[in-house]
Amino acid sequence: MQMRKPDLIMGKDNNKMNNNINKSKLRKGLWSPEEDEKLVRYMITKGQGCWSDIARNAGLQRCGKSCRLRWINYLRPDLKRGAFSPQEEELIIHFHSILGNRYILFYFHSHFKFQNVDARNW
Repeated sequence: MQMRKPDLIMGKDNNKMNNNINKSKLRKGLWSPEEDEKLVRYMITKGQGCWSDIARNAGLQRCGKSCRLRWINYLRPDLKRGAFSPQEEELIIHFHSILGNRYILFYFHSHFKFQNVDARNW
């Protein structure tokens, strides 16, 4: 039986310690306009990819999940905001009368502002 070398074990421990340090430096809470601008600029120039890489390469001190949610729910250029039009409301009521509370079917039949709608609302 061969024994492990102490430097390999230390290397693993040091790596774990570095990961914890990196995680503790991540920002939490509200996004600043500067952070939004960095994420938008990066996404427009480089496009989507691994969200952890995007967070790091864009110069943000955020986790990949935070960047993904910010982009999808607030910053995407094709995101529709505001109230539903009367035609959209009519279509929602029509689909709900047909599909009931089966939200996922309703979601796939629509082409509107449902990226942010929470399933619990239906």
